Amino acid sequence: MENEFDALKKDFDENGFVIVQNLLDTATLENLRVGLEKITNNINSVSPNLAGKLFFEREHIKNNPQYYQGVVTAEECGDSVRQIEDLPLFDSAFADLIYYPRLLDVLENLFESPEFSFTMMLARPKAARVGNGIGNGNFHRDTPFEEFTEANTIVSILCLDEMAGENGGTQFVRGSHKISDEEARRETWRDVETAKLSPAEIVMARCPAGSAIFFDTKVLHAAGHNRSPYPRRTIQIEWVGADVLPTSPVRYAFQGLKPRSQQPAFARQNKLAFPHIS
Repeated sequence: MENEFDALKKDFDENGFVIVQNLLDTATLENLRVGLEKITNNINSVSPNLAGKLFFEREHIKNNPQYYQGVVTAEECGDSVRQIEDLPLFDSAFADLIYYPRLLDVLENLFESPEFSFTMMLARPKAARVGNGIGNGNFHRDTPFEEFTEANTIVSILCLDEMAGENGGTQFVRGSHKISDEEARRETWRDVETAKLSPAEIVMARCPAGSAIFFDTKVLHAAGHNRSPYPRRTIQIEWVGADVLPTSPVRYAFQGLKPRSQQPAFARQNKLAFPHIS
C-alpha cells in the first residue's frame, strides 16, 4: 500500500492529477447510483427545501444559447438535471462519503497531512445526449473562482459510470499546475480556448466506473459534452489543505469537517456529526 501511495503522490505532483481505479467498492458504487437516480428520476418528489439545489440542463442552455444553436435545444433536455448542490443533504449514502476510508487514504497522502478539510460535494449527472460541459468544453483553472486564503485545493471526482472521450470525459493539460498562486488566480484562466493549447499536452481521463480522479485546481482542465447514448454520472468533492480558510460568506453543508484530523476538537466534531461512522 505504501508503494502504491508513493506512486500516486509522484504522479499527482508531476501531472497535477491522478486516477485511482476501483476506489469505490461494488456495494458503495451501487448505493450511490441508486441514490442519484432517486433524485434525477423523481424531481417532483424532492422536498421543497432541497428543490432549489437542482440545476437543469435546459436552464444552462437558455443562459448560454451561443454554445448550443443547431446542436441541442432547451426543450430537448426535458427535466435532465445538470447539477445537484449540497449533495450530502439528500441522502446519507452521499454524506457518508466524507468519511469513506479509501478516499481519505488517498487525500491524506496527496495533502501530506491529516488536517485537510471538506468544502463541498455536488453531483453532475451528465445525461445521455444532452449532458453539457463547462464553458462549452473550453479549458480553465478553478483557482480564479475560488475564495480561500491559499491555493491548496484538491477536487476528487468519483465516477459512477465509465469515463471516456465519447461521453464528455475530463481532459487535463499535464503539468500545468506548476505555477504560482498569484498566476493561477488571474481572471484570464477562467476560459482558455483549446486551439491555444498543444494537443500533445492534453490528456483524456479514461477509467471504469468506481474509479476516482484527483486533481489540483491549478491544473488546466476541461469537461466536455456527453452526446453518447449513456449517462456519465459523477460526484465531485472539494477539499482544502491544512490551515486553508474560506474568505467567502457562502458556506456549504458540512463545510469545515476534518475527517482525519488528529486535533481533539475536530475529532469530537466528527463523532458528534457522524456518530455512526466516527
